[in-house]
Amino acid sequence: MDDDYVTYLHECFQGEVLGEALGTALAESASDPDHRRKWRAFERLERETKQRIRVALEARGETVREDPTRFAEAAKWADRYGAMPWDEAMSALRPVIEKYVRYFEKREAQAPADGMDVAQAITRHERALLEFTVRELGGQSETSLEPIIRLLDQPPLAA
Repeated sequence: MDDDYVTYLHECFQGEVLGEALGTALAESASDPDHRRKWRAFERLERETKQRIRVALEARGETVREDPTRFAEAAKWADRYGAMPWDEAMSALRPVIEKYVRYFEKREAQAPADGMDVAQAITRHERALLEFTVRELGGQSETSLEPIIRLLDQPPLAA
């Protein structure tokens, strides 16, 4: 079980590497200041989640390195989403994020007791991204970052 959990954390870490790079690329290419601000919040949440996972892995004696192939993958995603109108990009992201929420919920339920905090943080961060897209698509652009900001204001997990 613990080996499976550690493998899961490594997988999540690399996903956050991709997510952070995606947020960075989209923020840098955004011409709309509001969209740039939102992509920066997305980027920061991915970075902070990645760091939480790094701490958890290192506490288990694991070596953690960012996979450079994730940056190339993020660039492809950024080209795709960055070329879309905002609402279309949100519509395209929503089912991807929904899929990850379901996956993280399933994996959270399988986490060992000493890994539950980080497993829950992984799921919470994905739910916040989903709520962001739902609000954007629902015409609540002025409050769409609230779920992300709430998580950014939380103290880091203890190692």
